[in-house]
Amino acid sequence: MSLTSPEIIAAFQADNAALFTGYSMAALVTYEYILTMNQEVAMIWKRKWTFATWLFIMNRYIMIALAIWDISPETAQGWM
Repeated sequence: MSLTSPEIIAAFQADNAALFTGYSMAALVTYEYILTMNQEVAMIWKRKWTFATWLFIMNRYIMIALAIWDISPETAQGWM
């Protein structure tokens, strides 16, 4: 089954919208991390390491890794 030109154009537009949404979310998350880094150092890194500290760090930095994985070119090629 082959796609017609309007269907191909619509598919590329949807793909671009998803890609640009991923980039904008990555930029927003990066901006938030930069703004809150001083607070994180003062409140998390300089305190006693508890389960809550580990949980916070895992949650925060696994999110960064997943965002990078999501917008990486190798991952994006898998969708095409």
